[in-house]
Amino acid sequence: MRSYLVLTPPDDPTRAPDRDYRSTLVLPDGFSWTAFFFPWVWLLWNRLWLAGFVVFLLQGLSGFLVRMPEFEIAGILLGLAVGLLVAFEGRHYRSEALVRRGWTLETVIFAPNLDTAEEIYFSGLPQPEKQQLPASAGWAKQAKPPAAGLPKGWNEPHLGLFDHQGGR
Repeated sequence: MRSYLVLTPPDDPTRAPDRDYRSTLVLPDGFSWTAFFFPWVWLLWNRLWLAGFVVFLLQGLSGFLVRMPEFEIAGILLGLAVGLLVAFEGRHYRSEALVRRGWTLETVIFAPNLDTAEEIYFSGLPQPEKQQLPASAGWAKQAKPPAAGLPKGWNEPHLGLFDHQGGR
């Protein structure tokens, strides 16, 4: 089982039952392989600009250290440590950044996959009241014959894209 964080947007009008749920985020929590192999790209993709810039500089430093004969191991370890840090804590940092921007952490859900987590969350929400459709006025049953002032040929069969079924 994996944990999923459910975040609602800041423009949420007091959590009304008729709010727009399409902007609700369900984020997986835990290790990310993409963040491990491409840490600064993953951070920039998730709009964590400052952290992405710092990780880019740290990876550049680790690449510089690898080229120096005395510091090869230190460069490799620095690059590995940065990748592991972003892979383990990147998703948590993203959720905290969203909370700082005004998003609300609604709940944490444990589920085997994202679809199940979304289903669990949205099935527990209050359903909007179903309203009866207005009764038909019967206007469709009272078809009137075409007015006499229509252009000539309007009620006759036509050739072309639109056939108005006139005169048949």
